[in-house]
Amino acid sequence: MVTSYSWHSGASAVNPIWPLSKPLLADELLTSWIVRMALAHGCSPAVLTAIAWPGFRAWASDLDRSVADSRLAVLSRLSSIPCASLQSATIRCAMSSIVRRPDRLPRGNWPWLTVLGCRGGYHSGGLQCCPDCIAQYNSRYCIQWRLAWHTCCPIHGVMLVDRCGHCLAPLQPELLKAGAMLSDCHRCGAALSGGARSAAAEAALAFQSYVDESIGLRPLYGTSSLDFRDWLTIARTMVSFAQAAMRRHSAAVGRFFDSLDIPLESLQPIPLGLPFEYLSPAERSVLLSIVWVIMSAGPQTFIEAARRESLPASTLHFSSNCAPPVLLDLAAALRSPGHHLVSGVGREHPSSPAQTLRMWLRLKRKVRRRGIR
Repeated sequence: MVTSYSWHSGASAVNPIWPLSKPLLADELLTSWIVRMALAHGCSPAVLTAIAWPGFRAWASDLDRSVADSRLAVLSRLSSIPCASLQSATIRCAMSSIVRRPDRLPRGNWPWLTVLGCRGGYHSGGLQCCPDCIAQYNSRYCIQWRLAWHTCCPIHGVMLVDRCGHCLAPLQPELLKAGAMLSDCHRCGAALSGGARSAAAEAALAFQSYVDESIGLRPLYGTSSLDFRDWLTIARTMVSFAQAAMRRHSAAVGRFFDSLDIPLESLQPIPLGLPFEYLSPAERSVLLSIVWVIMSAGPQTFIEAARRESLPASTLHFSSNCAPPVLLDLAAALRSPGHHLVSGVGREHPSSPAQTLRMWLRLKRKVRRRGIR
């Protein structure tokens, strides 16, 4: 669980009202601490939050992402953990290092934050963890495991998991029953350390380590040092670039990646076509491995390869309002579209089964969001 950057140092309880108050461990998520507190007192997390926050459905939303200061004050009074320490264990505090205006974050998914997909107390995606770290003494769910560039454990050299290796349930420790352990699956009760391991991808681990070491500093892109948040903006744009290349694989795209020594077999499209933050650790690891090679090559290599293969401008998606200048230079190297096909009428070939599946799943998600049954 050790990383090159520490999000917070934790805090100890002094004269708490709750008799078995647990300390907030270093880099621990707020919900992880709440779950440990509940299990220490022999009750479920839902019972504990119902006592602290009567009438509030705490687990129907992403509690780590947003929680009112008044509710943190209640937890602070009962546990004697300082309110500022509890606030530092939330994701919103960490986002100030990742985006320029954390106060203007959208209501939807946030950049570089894994999505849980909360719906009525159940999640379509789970928290990430290292199956070996979570089995250790004083285990916890860490802030860095909510960050989408984390896909591997640098200590054990394995891929992070977001599902139980036995029943494949998303990891939701807040659904654990009294008497369980944080390292157990809430559905089948199996130890999370008992599932199969996948080795960490070397390039994805290199990307992860570089980002962790660059937080608050000025990382390099080519020969230029950039603001850390600008570097992340470029990297996130390259993630979308790699996703677009996977969806619309062409000979020009193949030659582009071949010139960067990126294996073409790594460009297999991700079946569901979801945004990066919704993907599993294994799927994000593939994308980050590609992005690490692109970012390591520098902007000039990208521009030369893009011009040589006449890549279309549609392969780079970003907002020009707050884009760093180097990103605008990359976009200028891409070929502007000669025309735009408004509909599928006139296509020579029908959509592939994979494209049809992605469109169908996207439609189903829109229908569910709008409450249509």
